[in-house]
Amino acid sequence: YVREWSHPCTECGKRFRLKINLIIHQRSHAKDGPYECAACEISFADQRQLDLHQRTHAHERPHCCAACGKRFARRTHLERHEKIHE
Repeated sequence: YVREWSHPCTECGKRFRLKINLIIHQRSHAKDGPYECAACEISFADQRQLDLHQRTHAHERPHCCAACGKRFARRTHLERHEKIHE
């Protein structure tokens, strides 16, 4: 397990612990997808990814932790969080 944020994005400077997360993030800077966010003009390859992204602008957090009530925009983030309660 790597604790350092050793993988920086060359476009925006955001740092990642895992290289795969950097690679996924860098796709958000690509302007070749047909689905473009009206708020920030980032393009995505499919509508689902655009919908997930747009939650960041709307501050939607539909996924709630049953143990503590903390809310998350993405189900995967909730699932990762729930492990702290195990």
